[in-house]
Amino acid sequence: MRFVCGDEPFDVELRGVKDAYDAVVNGEPLRFSLGPVKDGRCDVRSSGEAAVLHFARDGRRLHLFWEGVVYRLDERREGARASQRHDAGALEAPMPGRVSAVKVSVGQKVSKGQELVVVEAMKMENALRAPRAGVVRALHAGPGDMVAPGRALVEIADEPEGA
Repeated sequence: MRFVCGDEPFDVELRGVKDAYDAVVNGEPLRFSLGPVKDGRCDVRSSGEAAVLHFARDGRRLHLFWEGVVYRLDERREGARASQRHDAGALEAPMPGRVSAVKVSVGQKVSKGQELVVVEAMKMENALRAPRAGVVRALHAGPGDMVAPGRALVEIADEPEGA
């Protein structure tokens, strides 16, 4: 399989082995196990560490919310036409929910991993963090707004040189 996240391609080979999965992602091996899948989330265990993975599939697009970062993976098939996508700098809603807080403003500098927006889903608050450093270019949601997976919430631009 091939997925594209932003502009970065990921070649993935996956096979089940007993109670775990062996994956090779861009040539790097990874072994993990999954807990029960329920309501768009599951527990993932790798190298003794456990974390909750939230996900939603929309056709050939997979939305993942993993450790405070949102990923949108577009599945690519041979001969398939490239799909339209949001700006690669957009932070998107990983799941349906309600925005409970916006912690940045337009023009504000942000660092990678900084909390930008909080989305409440399934009675849990999920902090969405900046996938990279930059400057907030636009806000597309505010407190109280209902959001769907893939909706752009915050656009992050590169910092101007010399800033």
